[in-house]
Amino acid sequence: MRATPRPVRLDFVATVHEAPLAGAALCAAGLAAALALGLAFHRELAERGRLEAALAAAAPPRHVAPTPESLKGAAEAATVARELGVPWTRLLAELEAASHESAAGVALLEIEPDPGKQRVRVSAEVRALNDALAYLERLQTSAVLRHPMLESHERRKDDPEHPVRIQLSAEWHP
Repeated sequence: MRATPRPVRLDFVATVHEAPLAGAALCAAGLAAALALGLAFHRELAERGRLEAALAAAAPPRHVAPTPESLKGAAEAATVARELGVPWTRLLAELEAASHESAAGVALLEIEPDPGKQRVRVSAEVRALNDALAYLERLQTSAVLRHPMLESHERRKDDPEHPVRIQLSAEWHP
């Protein structure tokens, strides 16, 4: 006799519905494990940050030898800061007032202060040498400048009005 094969029943829908509680429990356990792992990782990161900050605070600062370029840059920055710190207001106001008080007028061309040496050089143009001497006398009464002196004068022949270009210097007390 030959045995007849038994039919195999495949019902995929029925097997999924047979254990819904077990699947939900496994899913919840997986989510709980993932959450616990995330919290533990967060705590470890916070601890690592705290330890790195403590190490940085306790470690002595590393001293790096200055390079010639950094020394040159620092010197240039110091020069610029010193020049920006020069109290120009009183000096410029005094020179301008003296030039306007002169009868013929003085045209200031250049002002070169040297705060380190407490000196200032002034280049100007006047119509005649007498005007330069009057300007010099006016600067001698200044509270900002001391001992103003005429260093040089030159009549400009290339200009049709032939002004006199003068160079003055004085002690400057900023």
